[in-house]
Amino acid sequence: MTLPGAPANAAAARPRSDAPPLAGRTGRPDASLALWMLGLTAIWGLNAVSVKVLTGGVSPVMGATLRNGVALALLTAFGLWQGQSFRVRGPVVWQVLLNGCLFAGEFICSYTGARLSNAGHFSLFINTSPFVVAIGAHFLFPLDRLDVRKVVGLLGAFAGVVLLFSDGLIVQGEGVWRGDLLILASAVFWGTSTLHVKRFILGRVRPFQLLYAKLVVATPLMLAFSWWAEPEPFFAFGPTSVLMLAYQGVVVVFFSYLMFIVLLDRYQPSAVQSFVFLTPVWGVCSGIVLLGERLSLYLVCGMALVGLGIYLINRPRRAPPGALAGAAAAAPGGDPR
Repeated sequence: MTLPGAPANAAAARPRSDAPPLAGRTGRPDASLALWMLGLTAIWGLNAVSVKVLTGGVSPVMGATLRNGVALALLTAFGLWQGQSFRVRGPVVWQVLLNGCLFAGEFICSYTGARLSNAGHFSLFINTSPFVVAIGAHFLFPLDRLDVRKVVGLLGAFAGVVLLFSDGLIVQGEGVWRGDLLILASAVFWGTSTLHVKRFILGRVRPFQLLYAKLVVATPLMLAFSWWAEPEPFFAFGPTSVLMLAYQGVVVVFFSYLMFIVLLDRYQPSAVQSFVFLTPVWGVCSGIVLLGERLSLYLVCGMALVGLGIYLINRPRRAPPGALAGAAAAAPGGDPR
């Protein structure tokens, strides 16, 4: 098994310090991106269920820390088997360290906020991350600028998420607003991390190396936070907890996060992040299929709005003659893909 675009030997895997940055690579959305993101968001939708089960026996941030540990062990074994290089050298090391801190902040905020908020509020606020990426990409990547079509698509998809969880949005309780703010901060961390990876890291560091380094940096930070904020991290740890950790470490972190970085390396960041709107749709579909929940008209309308919004965001458009060449010349690395 070899990662897409990965070298077959360790010598080829070592990043060249003199290699030109490829942060400007912004491949157009296509069927391959759509299929991959359909699969990844399905994994993330089911992960919401596994997180709920896991936190029935392990505190949230400790659970996220342990799954990172599982993924690190698997990445180490995989890297040794494939002859991948684990080293990150040169000035980009500081960028990777910063991105690892953003990664840790994202999950500390989301898992802590989820305890204080509810499912409706969580889905609403975490899905503001595509707005962060779209706005940032407008200024950072000449081939990924906002226009009326993209704005309408973003607002439409977000409206679909609001409709999906309209029942839970009006529910209030003590401390909910604190949880909402933490989840919103998590979305900002996620969006910022996506832009930072695309602009300053990819092209200098391979996806495998980046995920490995992010986990090496983030895991001890999350462990320290858990020790400080979660006095009883293993209050009901058992076989089910082990099973959920295995799923999250192997399928969610090792596989889906690695593929997300690979896709981010190839496509426009706003296009990749826009598919995140599908994650709550998969969660709703899981509830209907697995738990027998009722499929109502507003759920159908919400799913349709999400799908239409993603289509509008990623619908191909014709560029004026010479526009592509001009934008490619202005992009970092001059790569028009």
